[in-house]
Amino acid sequence: MLRLLKKFKLLVIIPSIIAIVFITLSIIPTNYDLTVPATLADIDDSYDFEGINTEDVNVSSVSVYSYYNISVLNYLQSLINPYKVLEKHNKYVNTSLEYGATSGTIQKNVALDNSLIAGYRAANIEINESFVGYIVHSVFGLEKSEIMLGDIIVKCEGIDLTEEVTIINVLAKKYGVYEKDGSYYVNIEAGKLYNFTVLRNGTTIDINVKAFNYETEDDTFPSLGFNYYEKYNISSSNASVKYQIYAPDSFGPSAGLMQALFIYDSLTGEKLTKDLHVVGTGTVDSYGNAGSIGGVKAKIMAAIIDDADIFFVPSSNYEEAKEQYNKYDTDMKLVSVTCLQDCIDYLKNR
Repeated sequence: MLRLLKKFKLLVIIPSIIAIVFITLSIIPTNYDLTVPATLADIDDSYDFEGINTEDVNVSSVSVYSYYNISVLNYLQSLINPYKVLEKHNKYVNTSLEYGATSGTIQKNVALDNSLIAGYRAANIEINESFVGYIVHSVFGLEKSEIMLGDIIVKCEGIDLTEEVTIINVLAKKYGVYEKDGSYYVNIEAGKLYNFTVLRNGTTIDINVKAFNYETEDDTFPSLGFNYYEKYNISSSNASVKYQIYAPDSFGPSAGLMQALFIYDSLTGEKLTKDLHVVGTGTVDSYGNAGSIGGVKAKIMAAIIDDADIFFVPSSNYEEAKEQYNKYDTDMKLVSVTCLQDCIDYLKNR
């Protein structure tokens, strides 16, 4: 037996070494995040409207798969994937599965509601929404914050918040603003506490949030360490046209703009998207303003692979999207927009 093992020891040792190397490479993390195209989803699967046939409304959203701090093995494998996007990892991002699911669900639900409000408003149809406050959908930073995911902010520095009296308005009025590279920022200070009143699990509480210096490769600036959206109460029973929402399985807010376009085209019956394959991305607020999103390069790739005719992208993401778009020979039109009305006008005038 020993003689046999000695004779074939290389056949045992070499595979063992290879296995150890693969296991090691699959465990060691890198400082890179990987994003790859996922699937397109028909918005028609998310909404029904009483008495309205949406068969001729063709609007899709697009999603991506994101992986954080990928292993060395995943990094090497990704190098041969023509549809990958590799980016340096943001140290402030919470990558836990629990956090991602909670944050993504909040953003998705707000997007479903805001899309309805924006779409109904654009179609001049009553939905009778009521403003609640500003819901926290992401919390970031290297230290634990007093604010939590799902908190609904109703006061800032003791001032009641409304649609018009926003968190930015209150802080800018109290602490001033400064200009940098043509943009204006609220003059908050790292290390200082800022007061908020929030609704948390049905209870109103006061909290103090400590600002910190947020560092990027190019700059350092003070941040409160959370992001938020407007939060409204809406109900189908109060709307002029009744609706039903079927929440998709995906997470996040990036379908918002296309959801609003689908809703507008459905309610008005204008059939702007008939016989077209319209795809796009971007958040949307209740007034139809488009907001920037992540993963836009992978989303462009997914739309091209699926033979989309038109891709709407927020103007804030346009340059990044254009860079990726220019790599392909495609008939797809890449259209920069700032709001829902831009999408509507483009389709009417194309």
